[in-house]
Formats: sequence, C-alpha cells, structure tokens
Amino acid sequence: MRRDTDAQVIVIGAGPVGQSAALLLARWGIQVLVLDQRPGRGRGGSKSICQQRDVLDIWAAAGAGKIAEEGLAWTTARTYYRDRELSSWSFERDGTLPACVNISQSRTEQILDEAIAGQPLIEVRWDHEVTGLTQDSSGVSVRCGQRVLRAPYVLACAGARAQGLRSAAGVSFSGESFDDQFLICDVKTELPGWEDERRFYFDPVWNPGRQVLIHPCPGGMYRIDWQIAPDFIPTKDDIARKIRKIIGDRPYELIWHSTYRFHARLASRMRAGRMLLAGDCAHLLAPFGARGLNSGVADAENAAWKL
Repeated sequence: MRRDTDAQVIVIGAGPVGQSAALLLARWGIQVLVLDQRPGRGRGGSKSICQQRDVLDIWAAAGAGKIAEEGLAWTTARTYYRDRELSSWSFERDGTLPACVNISQSRTEQILDEAIAGQPLIEVRWDHEVTGLTQDSSGVSVRCGQRVLRAPYVLACAGARAQGLRSAAGVSFSGESFDDQFLICDVKTELPGWEDERRFYFDPVWNPGRQVLIHPCPGGMYRIDWQIAPDFIPTKDDIARKIRKIIGDRPYELIWHSTYRFHARLASRMRAGRMLLAGDCAHLLAPFGARGLNSGVADAENAAWKL
C-alpha cells in the first residue's frame, strides 16, 4: 500500500464544487489533492448555467474571473401563462459584477481548470475511484484500489451519487425524488429580442399542461428546458418538432441535449469527524432558481476557510 501524498486536504470530486474548493483552499495556503474517478474532463453539455453575483465574486477571488467576463449577463426575466405575459422585471449592473450570468458548466470547468493549472498547491489525479474511507483522531485514510492516501481532512464533493462516501461516514441522505422529467437542449439559433431575456412559460400551446424555460447563453446559444411526461423518451424527431414549435423556420443547430429528474434531499450532517460534505454530495435541490451549483460553491467557500 502506498501513501504518496503530502496534501493537507483531499478533495474528492473534480466537478465545479471540488474545483472551487481546491482553489479556495490553495488561496489559504493549504496543499490540496483532488481525486476523481473519471478518466478526464468531459466537454459536453451546458448543465448548470446560471451563476449569481456572490459566486462570481468567489471565483474572481480564486483566480477565475473569466467566468464573469465570458458569461452572458441577462437583464430581463419574463413569465407567461399560455400566451399572456404575467410579469417582467429587469435589473441593471450594480458594481463590478453583474447580478448573474449564463455560461455553460463545461466552459466554467475549463476556466477553473486553467486557474488550477497555475496553482502549485493543487494536484489533480484522474482515474482515482475512492473504494474505501476510514478515519481516526489524526486524519483520514482514502483507499483507491491498492493505494491508500492519507490527509488530515477530506472534503467530499463527489456529487449526488456519492452514496458510498456518505455511508462510510455514517451520513444519511433522506428526502424525496420526483417523477417529473425534463428535456434540456442547447440550441444555436437567432431569436431577435430574446438575446438578454430569460423566459418562463406555463401551459404554452407548444407544451400544453407543462412548462418551458428558455435562457440565452453566450455565442448565440439558447438553453431550452421542457417539462415532459415521466415516461416519454424523446427521439431526434421529437426534439426537432419541439424546437420548431418555438423558433419556427429559423435555421438552428442542436449542440447538446439530455433529460433529467430532480430531487429534494439533505445529508443528516455536513461534517462527520474529519470529512466534510459539499454540493450535491450534501444536498439536492430542484434546479429552478439556479440553487444547485450556486449553493455548492457557497459550501466550498465555507468549508475552505474553516479548514
């Protein structure tokens, strides 16, 4: 067994919450080892797109200010019931950072990776699946296959499916999972007048009885999010028809699509001895209001200064 790390904190998970935690720990002078079970960084999909001012401020302080610079700062939010506009509100930039920006999670991760590459206190190891975790009064032992890594503390940022980590620490994850299903698409097209507006539709004629959320993104991209039937498996033709009902005959390019369901779950505690939890590993929220990644980065900041 090898114990080849001098890290003071092991961060499990190299998603944006784990990346943020590593950068913030390094900012405090803490040597960090980041482990991720994946072979490397995936590049596809917008996923979590809307990041709020306090999170942009955290990233800027951690050396990733390009996220705010490259993100699209939308200024107007409109809400519709069928074809009737119920409400709209606008906000202007107040200070050095916008209230929020839209930017794909994949691009956010790239920018955070760039900041990590310039930080000598951070090491990232891919293809490191954590298969066991034990702790005592002086530290935590993390098993990855035949290798054992040890550090005074572990910060678990391994996402919603990190049941093994939670179980090893005696942390429950109670709550509810919902049947509601959503289809999300990254669509490149031109929608004049929509470039800086978020639009939320309830019971529109082109998705009766359900909702649709449309967000503008950088580079002429739009994120369209349909509520769909729980048992519906959309084909390429289904997706094309749904897009056409919104944009009409305009040319478009479908860049990425996926489906998801949402959950409402909370860890029984955010700290178990020398292991702390952050992000989806600690809590799952409905995506509305952009609470997922934004709350995860807040967790990372909170954990970093305490560690």
